[in-house]
Amino acid sequence: MIVRIELNQLENRSNYYFYNDILFTGEAYDHRDNQLYQVYEITDGEITGSRDYGFFETNGMVKVDSELVHSGDFDYVMNDIPYTYLGKPFTGLFYDYFAGFVSGEALCINGWIVKYISFYPDGTGRLRIYEEKHIDITETTGDREWSLQWENNSFKRIESRYLDYQDTHHTGELELFFNDQNQIQQVIIKGDYAYVSCLVPRDDLEIDFKTFNDLLAKQNIFADNLSIWSIEDALFNQWLDQGLLNQVKQLELYKTKIELSTIARLIKLPSLERLNYQESSLYQTDLVHAEKQKQQYRAQALALFALQQNSNIKITFTDGRVDYFQAFLPDELKQQLPKQE
Repeated sequence: MIVRIELNQLENRSNYYFYNDILFTGEAYDHRDNQLYQVYEITDGEITGSRDYGFFETNGMVKVDSELVHSGDFDYVMNDIPYTYLGKPFTGLFYDYFAGFVSGEALCINGWIVKYISFYPDGTGRLRIYEEKHIDITETTGDREWSLQWENNSFKRIESRYLDYQDTHHTGELELFFNDQNQIQQVIIKGDYAYVSCLVPRDDLEIDFKTFNDLLAKQNIFADNLSIWSIEDALFNQWLDQGLLNQVKQLELYKTKIELSTIARLIKLPSLERLNYQESSLYQTDLVHAEKQKQQYRAQALALFALQQNSNIKITFTDGRVDYFQAFLPDELKQQLPKQE
């Protein structure tokens, strides 16, 4: 990414711009009296272009330093913090600066941040966070949000959300966490997968994928140690059919909706050594619901026990505290359980 610096941090020598005695290449933000005046594009010390906006191409709006914009109290209806400028809800752009570099930029509409980007403030210009929100003030369609986070030029987290106001069951959430090898080590999928499968909301973020399917097309995209939360049975079976989990050695399934027949299919995963299967704790106050849970967990315990007996996979089945094998298996099967390490 392009390095973004305050213009006053550069030294002008005969119309060549230097930073620490090196000809500067990047963008220089000229802000005077707490307002953005111009952004200069500089290559090898020479100005090669200019514009009156920063990262977000928004002309004709107020462009001010963040210290002129004031944040209000958290709004629990909007689930966000409102911003004002000169006592009124702010519409425009505000900029953050740190140690002479541009560290962030936000686009506000009627007091609410709808797009936000931050950069590493160490002079590298690399992206750190990109967030975008499409807020439906009328609550007639839905809110859409994206959040992307980098560290050392590698992805750490991507989240795509949609909140449906039309009651058409499209509300969904897709959240991904990455390891240092840019592999997915945790995936959370809730609600309508199709409505949140777009992961990158714009084309200028220097990312080589756009959707979750694009990402899944990469070789060995899942880490050897993988955690999957809340996935639907049909989608999980698609991943099994496509061989996407074949290299996984340790797998956590957390509050998923996979069927008993799908549990049996895990025996075909060639690399799987450990399976941590977690469900919710039993409802203590709702006896009817608790009994349904117990019936479900008994069936799951039997399916997982059969998988363990017929494979070399070491399996735990818990709510994070209680051993559900001990709680729900018949006594004669408990005696056949291997000792826990």
